[in-house]
Amino acid sequence: MLYEIARETIRRIVHDKILLALVIFGIMAFFYNGMNSNSNHEPSVGKDDGSNQVAQDNRASEMGSQAAVGVDPKLATDFVHWWLTSAMDYSQQTGKKNHEQAFGWMSPQAVTAFQQAYWSQPVADGIVAGTLVAAFQPTSVIAEAVNPDGSVVVGVTGTLVYQAGGQPASQKIVADLLIRRERAGLRVAGLYNRTAQTSSGSVL
Repeated sequence: MLYEIARETIRRIVHDKILLALVIFGIMAFFYNGMNSNSNHEPSVGKDDGSNQVAQDNRASEMGSQAAVGVDPKLATDFVHWWLTSAMDYSQQTGKKNHEQAFGWMSPQAVTAFQQAYWSQPVADGIVAGTLVAAFQPTSVIAEAVNPDGSVVVGVTGTLVYQAGGQPASQKIVADLLIRRERAGLRVAGLYNRTAQTSSGSVL
């Protein structure tokens, strides 16, 4: 019974061209809608519309910028060697002027720490007046650490010999300098005085 009904239906479809066209169109529409449904449910993570590449480029640019501000350890030690010639100048003729020049290569916080430790107002006045005579001799300038931000810690050791009317005296100087690159160039961004402090807070 079912076989005869199916055969009769097929015969009518084959002979009726309009009905055959409608059946074919319906089958095509069914498959087309199914394909669109699958494509609409594709995860967006896998699609590359260019935004992923832009994000990668931005990250690479940021990493490059961070690398650009890093300081080479050898350059940091060379900078400190040069900076010390002014920062630790205790001569009567050039000491005050050279210290002002050295302060131009330091952050305000580092200047304050330096003045408290090595160039207090009494020391500066004594050097200018000639009542205090001093000289610094560095013995070691070494890059000790490279920080994640690219700054470098440079350790400085040396001997400061001074005389204020009596017998000459000497004191070992030990300090850590934080060297950082800024837009204007290298800077002493921080100073940690590891020298044994006197009650006045100065090495002199």
